[in-house]
Amino acid sequence: MKRIFNVTLIAFILVVFGAGMTFTGCNNKSEKSPVEEWKWERKVTFISPWGPGGGSGPTIRNIVPLVQEVIGVPCEVSHQEGGGGANGANAAFRQPADGYTWLLATQSQIVLDLKGQLTHDFHDNWIPVGKLVHSTNALLASAKAANGKYTDFRSFISYIKANPRTLSCAMLSTGGTDQASLYQTLALALGVPINQVEQYIKVAPYGGGSEIDAALVGGHVDVAIQGPGDSAGLIESGDVLPLVVFAEKRLTSFPNIPCTGELGIASYIGTWRGIWAKKGTPQAAIDAMEKALEKAWGLKPYQDFCEAEGYLDRKGFEKQADFKKLVDSEYKTFEELLRAIGSIK
Repeated sequence: MKRIFNVTLIAFILVVFGAGMTFTGCNNKSEKSPVEEWKWERKVTFISPWGPGGGSGPTIRNIVPLVQEVIGVPCEVSHQEGGGGANGANAAFRQPADGYTWLLATQSQIVLDLKGQLTHDFHDNWIPVGKLVHSTNALLASAKAANGKYTDFRSFISYIKANPRTLSCAMLSTGGTDQASLYQTLALALGVPINQVEQYIKVAPYGGGSEIDAALVGGHVDVAIQGPGDSAGLIESGDVLPLVVFAEKRLTSFPNIPCTGELGIASYIGTWRGIWAKKGTPQAAIDAMEKALEKAWGLKPYQDFCEAEGYLDRKGFEKQADFKKLVDSEYKTFEELLRAIGSIK
């Protein structure tokens, strides 16, 4: 009888122990992160809505080979330009949301979306995965045109207050990043709504950076929105007077130029570029790509690229949550701008 009891007891302990092991194993399985569960099985494509040149081309082409090393499957960049960034976004939207097609996007897609120039609602159909770079623009003045009227940002603001719409500002992106950065900055500095900024300054669209430089040197335009690095030689020669950079802190490459942050002006718009996933893409794939982008971004080749382009002065890589906050904020800013200039109702 005692032997039967012992055998029964041992059997009971084994059953309980086995059940516990099964329960623990289930828990471990449920706690595995989505990144660990996602397995890359075939080629990954990144669609860029612009050509291989400019700022977007190098941004994506320098990181994709590193992403390929991280995830272990072939990765390619497909340049599908045209329509100011619309063609590539529309082409990417036609692809399945299976984790193998990703989109490079900037504020251009926000503007296109707000204007209704895409085949779909960009805000509701795309998920920000990771911001790669964030460039910095500046307000640059023609030394010849300034001619003692103003020497810094504060005196510039005083001048346009006293002499509204006598000065013109050159830019490439009217209705886009350049105009948004100008209008937001001046609205805050002048203490007026953004839809009143046009009462103080005129916008002059130009076709290229070299054209803007020539106009500044000749005094044909008073100020311009441009990256300080694009006019570095003219700044050094004294032909161009840098008034302010739109950034939280001074740039390490241009430490003598004041920034909006130190002036108490919360205007930091500059072109950012990041990777997006079509809505419906498995979250496990999105998380895995976020992790791969972050790791690739931190590798020396991409850090060298960012340093050479001046992309390390501002926070570069941002994960999904922070990137989405930036995107949502800029949707509001660009909507306000487009309404102010009459591009949307």
